[in-house]
Amino acid sequence: SITERLAEIGTLFGQNVLADEASFMLELDGPDDLAGLPESLVAAAAEAAAERGLPGKHVITLSRSSIEPFLQFSTRRDLREKAFKAWIARGANGGKTDNRKIIAEILDLRVQSAHLLGYKNAAESALQFSMAKTPANVRKLLMEVWEPARRRAEEERAQLQDAVRTEGGNFQVEAWDWRYYAEKVRKAKYDIDEAEIKPYLQ
Repeated sequence: SITERLAEIGTLFGQNVLADEASFMLELDGPDDLAGLPESLVAAAAEAAAERGLPGKHVITLSRSSIEPFLQFSTRRDLREKAFKAWIARGANGGKTDNRKIIAEILDLRVQSAHLLGYKNAAESALQFSMAKTPANVRKLLMEVWEPARRRAEEERAQLQDAVRTEGGNFQVEAWDWRYYAEKVRKAKYDIDEAEIKPYLQ
């Protein structure tokens, strides 16, 4: 019965995320809102708008193929912030598509299942047949990776902050800026324009 319930609410979880993705749209109004976007994304945004009964307009949705390139190329920081905040809030907007109670139930059911199988917790149960074997081994590996990964992330953040200053910006890099300035740094350092490469890598 636990397994059946987990399957049921696991499906519901995914449906809720998809429902939140489908219900959000960021309408782009005119050339200023489209600034920086590659032609392929502008065309996709026009198609998304037409599908939503807005012919002649442009819409960014929360589907990965729409939101990620928008965050990467849009020069409009205010719109990137709005889109990013909607993206990370999928399944946590209240109402019937909110996944927070489902998450709590999933965790509780996993603990119950682990106890029935003789394990102390769900992590022990899940790792029994993996290479790591125990939660302690997983944590040890994560902590070994953590510091070097953190140092590298801080180096990258400093590069992005330099790019902000170079452009004359007077703000701290936020999550919605990361892809945009990472693209600028990549182009400056390696002369790689992802928008030019993309048509060849369908």
